[in-house]
Amino acid sequence: MDMTEVVSQMGILVFVMIVGFVCAKLGVTNSDSNKHLSNIVMNVLLVCTILYSVMNTEMEMDLADLGFVLLSFVAMFAVLSALGWVTAKVLRPGAERKGITFFAVTFANTVFLGFPVIEAMYGADGIFIATISNIPFNLMAYTVGYGAVRGGMKGLTLRKALAPPLVASFVAVLIFLSGVEIPEFVADCFGSMSGATIPMSMLIVGTSLGSVSLKGAAENWRVFVVVAIKLIVAPILVWLVTSLFVKDEMLLGVIVVLSSAPTAMIATIFAIEAGRDEGYASECVFIGTVLSALTMPLMIWLLL
Repeated sequence: MDMTEVVSQMGILVFVMIVGFVCAKLGVTNSDSNKHLSNIVMNVLLVCTILYSVMNTEMEMDLADLGFVLLSFVAMFAVLSALGWVTAKVLRPGAERKGITFFAVTFANTVFLGFPVIEAMYGADGIFIATISNIPFNLMAYTVGYGAVRGGMKGLTLRKALAPPLVASFVAVLIFLSGVEIPEFVADCFGSMSGATIPMSMLIVGTSLGSVSLKGAAENWRVFVVVAIKLIVAPILVWLVTSLFVKDEMLLGVIVVLSSAPTAMIATIFAIEAGRDEGYASECVFIGTVLSALTMPLMIWLLL
C-alpha cells in the first residue's frame, strides 16, 4: 500500500491535534467547552458523516454481504475483548483499574482517529464500511465495557447504547439496502456538515490531551504496557484472526485501522461516572493518542 497519503493524513491530524493542545494550554478551550464540542461531534457531525457516506458511496452489497461485514466486526471485538481480559488479568492493576484496563485494550477511538484515516485511505466507501462497526461497538461499549469499568453489569440497559451514531448507522444501512436515491441538494448539505467532523474531532483530542499531566502519565509503567498492547499487539492479533476469512482488501484494511487506533476517550467519561480511577483512564488515552501518530502508519504498512 502507498503510505504517502496515510502519512500525510496522519500529519494533518497531528497538526490539528497540536492546535487543540495549544488552545487548551492558552485557555482558549477547556474541559467544559470540550464536553459541549464532543456532544456536537458525536450527536450531529458524526451522524451527518455516517449518512453522507451512504449517500456518496457507489458500493454494491446485498444483505448477505452486509451480514458478513457485521460478523467480521463482531469477530474483531471478540478478539479485542479476549485480549483486554487477559491484559487486565496479567497486569493486576488493582480493583479500580482492572475494568479500565479491559476497556482501554478493547475499545478504540474509532470515530476521532480511525474514521479520518479510513476516509483518507478509502473515501466514502471505507467510511460506510466503518459505519457498520458502530453497531457492535456501541452495543458492547455501553453495556459490557461500562459494566467492566464500574465493576458489574447490574442495572445496565441497552437504552444508553442507542446513541445517535448507532441509530444513524442503522438508518444508513436501511438507505443502502433500499436503494433510495437521495436528492443531490440533500446529499450536499450532509456533505458540508460532515466536512467539519475531522477537524473538530482532532481539536477535541488535542484539548483533552492539554488537560492531562505529562509527568503523571510518564510515571505509570502499566500505562505504557497497556498502550503497547493496544497499539501493536491488538492490531496484529486481530489481523491474524480476521485475515483467515476476510479476503476483501478494503474490509480488512478498515478492520486493521480501527483495531490500531488508541483507547477511546469515553474511557475517561465512564471512569468518572463509575467513580473509578479517571486519572489512569486519561493517561491511557493520552499516551496512546500521542504514540498512535507513529504506530498507526506502522501497523498499516506492516499488515496491509
